[in-house]
Amino acid sequence: MQDISLHLLDIIENSVRAEATEIKISISANLMRNLLSFEISDNGTGMDEETLKMAQDPFYTSKSERKKKVGLGIPLFKQNAEQCNGYFRIDSFLGKGTVINAAFAYDSIDRMPLGKVGDTILSAIIGHTETDFNLHLERIGFNDTVDFDFDTKAIKEELGDIPINYPDVVMFIDEALKEGIKKTNLEEV
Repeated sequence: MQDISLHLLDIIENSVRAEATEIKISISANLMRNLLSFEISDNGTGMDEETLKMAQDPFYTSKSERKKKVGLGIPLFKQNAEQCNGYFRIDSFLGKGTVINAAFAYDSIDRMPLGKVGDTILSAIIGHTETDFNLHLERIGFNDTVDFDFDTKAIKEELGDIPINYPDVVMFIDEALKEGIKKTNLEEV
């Protein structure tokens, strides 16, 4: 993966395949603790203990239509976080969903860039209109904390019968995400 936003996209796609109707994503750049951290949670089908262990194995995939039986998304995310003096944790419960926490040392020379997280979230929203996305961004500096929240559930309620992937709505969402990323200064991460 070229950047962290591609890891996020992979995890989002896993959540959608697990029939999640709600996906929460939190990204925090904590300069005081030297951490760039992520939490992605969903209300999907979850995994039993055995599947949870296998999901961290690069030679396992739940995708039956694949010719090559490898699933590098979760193992690669874990490896990248741990190589950058960070951590990775995945918890899952059948019928309740999955939570992934990962962190990277903010100043690690090996940490890949965050990437275009706004584009990643926008494409997930457009591609999975039946799923609600909740995004929380924050930057904790030495003198201040700036955060941004975005929730498609509230937008959908406001829109009524207008689909969330309607072109004018997509432009609004794109602008809102860009503003939030700029406000939290995460475009430089």
